[in-house]
Amino acid sequence: MISRRDLLKGVTLGAGATALSPFLSHLHAAEVGKLPKRFVFVVKGSGLQAEYLNPEGLTHGGDTLVDSSLAGRVLPESLKPLEAFREKLTIIQGLSGKMCSSGHNSWYGALGAYKSTGVTPPTAATIDGYLANKFPSVFNHIGLKMGNGSQGTAYPAISAAGPGRQLPFQCDPAMAYQNLYGSIAAGGDIKKKYTRTGNVLDAMGADIKKLQKELPGAEREKLGHYLSGFEALRDRRMKLISMQDVLRKNAPEVIDKYQSNVTTDHMEAHFDMAAAAMISGISNVVTLHCDSLDSSYQGLGITPKVHSIGHGSSSGDLSAQDCRNMIRTYHVKLIADMAAKLENIPEGDGTMLDNTMIVYVSDNSDKHHASATEWPMFVLGNSGGALNSQGRYLAYPRYGSANHKETIGNWLTTVTHVAGVPQDHFGQPDMALGKLEMQSGPLSELLV
Repeated sequence: MISRRDLLKGVTLGAGATALSPFLSHLHAAEVGKLPKRFVFVVKGSGLQAEYLNPEGLTHGGDTLVDSSLAGRVLPESLKPLEAFREKLTIIQGLSGKMCSSGHNSWYGALGAYKSTGVTPPTAATIDGYLANKFPSVFNHIGLKMGNGSQGTAYPAISAAGPGRQLPFQCDPAMAYQNLYGSIAAGGDIKKKYTRTGNVLDAMGADIKKLQKELPGAEREKLGHYLSGFEALRDRRMKLISMQDVLRKNAPEVIDKYQSNVTTDHMEAHFDMAAAAMISGISNVVTLHCDSLDSSYQGLGITPKVHSIGHGSSSGDLSAQDCRNMIRTYHVKLIADMAAKLENIPEGDGTMLDNTMIVYVSDNSDKHHASATEWPMFVLGNSGGALNSQGRYLAYPRYGSANHKETIGNWLTTVTHVAGVPQDHFGQPDMALGKLEMQSGPLSELLV
């Protein structure tokens, strides 16, 4: 393992101690026994087929809870890349999400448990936005998305910081690298450059505050969002000044895939940057949006786009199902590579992976045309022991059975409890399952 002492060698606060590096804050937290928590949400499109997550001998869709250890079980083919992490893996089946939109996409529903569309503003924070607010860093939230090769920044309508505040995603790896690590790539006296920028932002902020006093309430609130953005950018740049050595040690190497026209290269670069962001401490919450309906996997030798594959299009000798299997396995390999990097960094009595939760889920439950009665997922890591995992398969009773009451809202509520920032219920209830008080609370099986 890489020594934390080696990683920190040469780190200085810089900029007159303008802001303590989040990386050093993490170190201090570890020393006093309060280890940081990190969250990664990997979201795919076109459904995550439940049957392809079942280990040998285990099935979902029954009338009673299935709770089984993964010990001695043969993992399904697409989860084989996680073999080394089976003791940190939890497969969850049987959750429903009928409170969300269904069809081709649930939009904010997958991470927010509420009905939404891709063209209307979010009505509440999604779980990644909620956690980003609770566990702030230089970048409270980092969103990275496989684009179509021409996009820079996108708003895929899956993540929100709050009502009307959707979160952006970087599609171009080179642009994302500049945004995250530009302070070490810019060259020259970065302290002078960023201090100069901070002075300009201070002046702009003062003008905004002056204008705010002259506006009525609604407009004043809107302008407040702009002011928050200017202040966050200023503070972020000053913090980055203090982190130059840490960033240089942990930033990913810029190689050909950052400039490639192949979208799978983009995705691999995004996973590299996501891991580096957590290791360097510039973010605690990352969402990776693997694909959408118009995404291409030509880098895997798959010609049709995701939408066409969902409608049964083949690719040469590959059937539509072959294509779906290859894409799913590809995502899992990227997750395994990220997990290995975090596992290699000591933290407290364990590693960074021990204090991280990686969730793999679809933005559209289990099918290309979804009904949201089954929302499969898997979780890697147990967030410092707060998630009752240790290699586990959970299949809740199927939707429509007398015993079914568990929804993705209960799962997201569980995440808030695991994170130590609990809510009674996250998202909207499914009123077909009864009153809100009957659906509130976390999934007790997953709490320690």
